[in-house]
Amino acid sequence: MKPLSALHKRFGQRLKELRKEKHLTQEDLAFGVGVDRSYMGFVERGERNPTLEKIGKMAKTLKIKLKELFDFEY
Repeated sequence: MKPLSALHKRFGQRLKELRKEKHLTQEDLAFGVGVDRSYMGFVERGERNPTLEKIGKMAKTLKIKLKELFDFEY
Protein backbone atom coordinates (compact mmCIF):
# COMPACT_ATOMS: atom_id res chain seq x y z
CA MET A 1 0.00 0.00 0.00
CA LYS A 2 1.36 3.45 -0.84
CA PRO A 3 0.88 6.71 1.09
CA LEU A 4 -2.36 8.58 0.46
CA SER A 5 -0.49 11.85 -0.08
CA ALA A 6 2.70 13.65 0.83
CA LEU A 7 0.83 15.29 3.69
CA HIS A 8 -0.31 11.95 5.10
CA LYS A 9 3.25 10.63 4.84
CA ARG A 10 4.72 13.68 6.61
CA PHE A 11 2.08 13.53 9.36
CA GLY A 12 2.94 9.87 9.90
CA GLN A 13 6.64 10.66 10.12
CA ARG A 14 5.94 13.37 12.70
CA LEU A 15 3.76 11.01 14.71
CA LYS A 16 6.51 8.40 14.71
CA GLU A 17 9.12 10.98 15.80
CA LEU A 18 6.98 12.09 18.74
CA ARG A 19 6.09 8.52 19.72
CA LYS A 20 9.76 7.56 19.83
CA GLU A 21 10.67 10.71 21.81
CA LYS A 22 8.12 9.59 24.41
CA HIS A 23 9.59 6.06 24.40
CA LEU A 24 6.28 4.51 23.40
CA THR A 25 5.73 1.53 21.14
CA GLN A 26 3.14 1.50 18.39
CA GLU A 27 1.20 -0.84 20.65
CA ASP A 28 1.32 1.65 23.55
CA LEU A 29 0.05 4.46 21.33
CA ALA A 30 -2.60 2.25 19.74
CA PHE A 31 -3.90 1.23 23.17
CA GLY A 32 -4.27 4.90 24.18
CA VAL A 33 -6.10 5.74 20.96
CA GLY A 34 -8.27 2.62 21.07
CA VAL A 35 -7.13 1.08 17.80
CA ASP A 36 -5.10 -1.93 16.70
CA ARG A 37 -1.31 -1.70 16.54
CA SER A 38 -1.36 -2.39 12.81
CA TYR A 39 -3.55 0.70 12.30
CA MET A 40 -0.86 2.86 13.94
CA GLY A 41 1.69 1.41 11.52
CA PHE A 42 -0.55 2.35 8.60
CA VAL A 43 -0.93 5.90 9.95
CA GLU A 44 2.83 6.28 10.50
CA ARG A 45 3.45 5.21 6.90
CA GLY A 46 0.78 7.62 5.61
CA GLU A 47 -1.45 4.80 4.42
CA ARG A 48 -4.50 5.68 6.53
CA ASN A 49 -6.38 8.91 7.11
CA PRO A 50 -7.05 9.19 10.86
CA THR A 51 -10.16 11.02 12.03
CA LEU A 52 -9.90 14.22 14.01
CA GLU A 53 -11.08 12.31 17.07
CA LYS A 54 -8.26 9.78 16.70
CA ILE A 55 -5.71 12.57 16.16
CA GLY A 56 -6.93 14.17 19.39
CA LYS A 57 -6.51 10.87 21.23
CA MET A 58 -3.00 10.53 19.79
CA ALA A 59 -2.05 13.93 21.21
CA LYS A 60 -3.60 13.07 24.56
CA THR A 61 -1.79 9.72 24.73
CA LEU A 62 1.50 11.42 23.80
CA LYS A 63 0.75 14.12 26.41
CA ILE A 64 1.33 16.92 23.94
CA LYS A 65 -0.69 19.79 22.53
CA LEU A 66 -2.58 18.95 19.38
CA LYS A 67 -0.66 21.56 17.40
CA GLU A 68 2.62 19.71 18.09
CA LEU A 69 1.46 16.88 15.83
CA PHE A 70 1.32 19.38 12.98
CA ASP A 71 4.60 21.15 13.71
CA PHE A 72 6.33 20.22 10.46
CA GLU A 73 7.14 21.65 7.03
CA TYR A 74 4.84 20.54 4.24
